[in-house]
Amino acid sequence: MSEALTSSDPPATDGAENRRELRRRVLLSGRLVHSASQLSAECAIQDISHTGARVRVAPEILLSDPLYLINMSHGLGFKAKVAWRRENRVGLTFSGYYDLNKPNQEAPPILRRLWLEYIR
Repeated sequence: MSEALTSSDPPATDGAENRRELRRRVLLSGRLVHSASQLSAECAIQDISHTGARVRVAPEILLSDPLYLINMSHGLGFKAKVAWRRENRVGLTFSGYYDLNKPNQEAPPILRRLWLEYIR
């Protein structure tokens, strides 16, 4: 995976003691794709690891399964679940990832399409 996923010290709040892996503090452009309708919303990725991330999203956005996070800066998509939510911050746990630089039969096509629109 990308160097954007290497670990370092996470903040002491937001469930850090429950994480399997330490997160690296970042500020990356992201997009959440959620629900059976494949709704999407912009977000800011604030920290990330191989197993999860903390993102900032508008507080009025309601997230539902299935849920995916797109790391727009590095062309990676993650299958995710909400671990916690506090106002505009959301903790996510990952159960898989997709390299959006190439077509992938297992990834929902909207992930790659949104990423390609972003980089053009």
